[in-house]
Amino acid sequence: MSAATEKVHQIEDYQQNEEVLGADIASGVGETAQKDMGKVAIIISFMAVVLLVVFFYGLNQNLTSLTAEVKDLQTVRGDVEALNSQMAVVDGRLVELEKLPTKTRHIIMDGIIEEMNQKAAYVGAQLSEEEQAKLAKVQELLKDVQSGLQK
Repeated sequence: MSAATEKVHQIEDYQQNEEVLGADIASGVGETAQKDMGKVAIIISFMAVVLLVVFFYGLNQNLTSLTAEVKDLQTVRGDVEALNSQMAVVDGRLVELEKLPTKTRHIIMDGIIEEMNQKAAYVGAQLSEEEQAKLAKVQELLKDVQSGLQK
């Protein structure tokens, strides 16, 4: 039996081949590392593209919703302006309502003064001319007060 026919290896063979195997392993590791780093670079670049697409999609959605909110805000702004104009009309009507008691009093006083004028005219028909002249002055003063109330 010889060592060549059996699966027995001599240490000398390994010692001589160790230097050659070390160089082969180093060059093989370098090539494998370059291939692996290339794969890692491709995976990283692919992930970067995927992240960019995700960020772009998210940003696009945010801008779309922001645009919709701005349009809604413009609609609300228009509604607020319409409400402001309606409030101005309501304020004007409120001022008129506040003046209403004064107008009512003036109408009542105008009726009373008109009644006084009619009574003075009736009384004046039964008085002397001198007293009628004095009563005419009173009637003129009553007409002045009456015209002041109608304003």
